[in-house]
Formats: sequence, C-alpha cells, structure tokens
Amino acid sequence: MTEKPFTTLEISRRRLLRASTFALGASALVGAGLGASPAIAGSKFSQSMAKYQPTPKGAQSCDNCTQFQPPAACAVVEGKISPSGWCFLYARKAG
Repeated sequence: MTEKPFTTLEISRRRLLRASTFALGASALVGAGLGASPAIAGSKFSQSMAKYQPTPKGAQSCDNCTQFQPPAACAVVEGKISPSGWCFLYARKAG
C-alpha cells in the first residue's frame, strides 16, 4: 500500500486577515444587537464607524430604531443623533 504524502492546509495571510476581520465585525454587530457584554459595556461606536448619516435610509430611521434615545441620543452610537438619521446598526422596533 502506498501512503499519501502529508499535505498542509495552505492559508494565505490575506485570507486569514479577511476571515478575522469578518469575525470581529460580526461579533461587534451581535454584541450591539443583543446587548453589550460586560467587557465593552459603556463604550459606543463613533458616528463614522457606524456609518451614521443625518438622513433616513428608506423607511429606516433612528426614531423607529430600538437603540434611539429621544430626543437626540443613541444607546450604541456617540454624539447627537437626528431622529431622521440612520446607521448600519439600525434595528427596527418590534410592534
């Protein structure tokens, strides 16, 4: 019987960085959507990190997001927030 030579899994640096960036981004979104873990409690995303814009994106706007805190604040994004604004952390209010 002939044994097959041992092959190694080839992972490029680019593929590894891309996968780790995706994993970190996904965990940040899950943490923001389900409540902050104790390790990051009290910290907020900057407006630029959240891709905040002062205008709505279709029917999505801050005033119908679960994170919005009237009159002009957000639980997960720092700074003054317009009720008609939008960011990629938008989570529609239930009901």
